[in-house]
Amino acid sequence: MKSEKEKMIAGELYFSADPELEVERAFAREQMALINQEKDNAIREQLLKETFGSVANRIYMEPNVRFDYGYNISVGKNFYANFDVTLLDVCPITFGDNCMVAPNVQLYTATHPLHPVKRNSGLEMGQPITIGDNVWLGGGAIILPGVTLGDNVVVGAGSVVTKSFPANVVLAGNPASVIQELAVNIEEKETLAKRRNQIDAIDQQLVKLLEERMTVVAAISEEKRLKKLAVLDSNRELEVLETVRKTIKEPSFEEAILATFRDLMKHSRTFQTQQLEEK
Repeated sequence: MKSEKEKMIAGELYFSADPELEVERAFAREQMALINQEKDNAIREQLLKETFGSVANRIYMEPNVRFDYGYNISVGKNFYANFDVTLLDVCPITFGDNCMVAPNVQLYTATHPLHPVKRNSGLEMGQPITIGDNVWLGGGAIILPGVTLGDNVVVGAGSVVTKSFPANVVLAGNPASVIQELAVNIEEKETLAKRRNQIDAIDQQLVKLLEERMTVVAAISEEKRLKKLAVLDSNRELEVLETVRKTIKEPSFEEAILATFRDLMKHSRTFQTQQLEEK
């Protein structure tokens, strides 16, 4: 059977009054006291590294730092948090690289059952929070259980983030919503749209050439009918594929282009067969 600690970290219902968890919370409070009272930045950083589950390299957090256990918190490179940050880490809280957290920000993985009987029984649960790279959480922002924020997200001051959001957006409000897309995202969309327009233009040329090709295929079909020749000419198809292969300049495209021509000839054979059957 799972321990209450294992259930807690897995996001399942658990009893917080479990003796093992009580001991670990008591130890966490001792660590918080040491961290928050320490005036030497280097020592405070070392205490944080000893308390948190994972710290990639540099971490700087102003007092007061508050957490449930500490070992469920992981931060990437160059983590910074201003005064009075709360990290309720009954489930994992994961920060990417280069994250900035403003004063009074609160991340809650902890939650309770909605049904009052279950809630009053002492059962609790949680959902993990995942924060991407280069995220900035504005002053007083609240991140609720189960939220994932993509890279480069900015959360406006006082926002309450109740659901997950993709990369490269600015959020604000209660509940938070997208108020702006970052330029990097807009540029990516513009580039994608440009490339798709290029594909559309090429496709138009291909359709015209394919129609011309099918006109010739129809003529060949009629000639095969008159001469009573088989639709499939394996040698001819091998010759076509070899000619195509020699024409390709970019080696990485070879497999895809040859496969395209195999399909093209397959559909040409199907068309010829249908033409012969109709006559």
